[in-house]
Amino acid sequence: MDTFADWVQIVSTLVTVSAVVAALLIAAGDRRHSAKVAKEDREASARQARLLFEWDAAKRLSILEARGGHTDEAISKDMGAETLALIALLGPDRVPKMWDRRVGKSDEELAAFVDDEKEPQFLRDSVEAERAMTAIATELRKLG
Repeated sequence: MDTFADWVQIVSTLVTVSAVVAALLIAAGDRRHSAKVAKEDREASARQARLLFEWDAAKRLSILEARGGHTDEAISKDMGAETLALIALLGPDRVPKMWDRRVGKSDEELAAFVDDEKEPQFLRDSVEAERAMTAIATELRKLG
C-alpha cells in the first residue's frame, strides 16, 4: 500500500461502500414513507365509504320523513319501520333529536327490552336488529 494506485483503490472502495449504505438508508426511508401513505389512503377510503353509506341512509330517511306518512295503513307501517331502522343505523350521534323522540332509550334499556319476554317477539327482534346496526355503525366510525 505504498503506491498512489493503492490509495485510490482504497478511497474508491470506501466511497462505493458509503454510497451503498446511503442507498440502503434512502430505500428504507422510502419504504416507511410508502407504507405510511398507503395506510393513510386505506383509512381515507374507509372513511369515505362509511360516509357515503351513512349519506345514503340519511337521504332515504329524509325522503321518508318528507313524505309525512301514507294513507294506506300497511304502507305507513312499512315506512315507519324503515324510518326506525334508518334512525338506528345512523344512531344518536347523527340524528340525536330523532333518536330521542323515536327511540328515547339507552343501549342498556334497549337490551332490557329485548330480554323482556312480556313484549311481542317481533318487536324484540326488531330492537335487537336495530341494536346490531347501531353497533356496526359505531365500529365503522372507529375505523376512520
